Amino acid sequence: MFKRTLLLGAMAAGWLLTPALGQAQFVANDARLLASGCFQCHGTNGKSGAFDALAGDGKLDMLNKLNDMRKKSAGSSIMVPHARGYTSEQLNMIADYFSKQK
Repeated sequence: MFKRTLLLGAMAAGWLLTPALGQAQFVANDARLLASGCFQCHGTNGKSGAFDALAGDGKLDMLNKLNDMRKKSAGSSIMVPHARGYTSEQLNMIADYFSKQK
């Protein structure tokens, strides 16, 4: 009886955790999809050699730079319209994605 209860408890815990694990994977894929807009110039892993490397930059530093770009006048940098095209939450996800790249 005890083994059965223990087994059912373990199965229930696994069943309850499955959506959370799936959600974490969805968020990671979502962040990569958002960051893909940066790949053309900055490389797929944030290292293109032609433009500033984004891989491994600190999340907060990158987020501050992106938020500063959103405040600049439209013609001051090619990055301004790109930064303005994302919500604050999306920029946070992008900064998090590149901060984890090696």
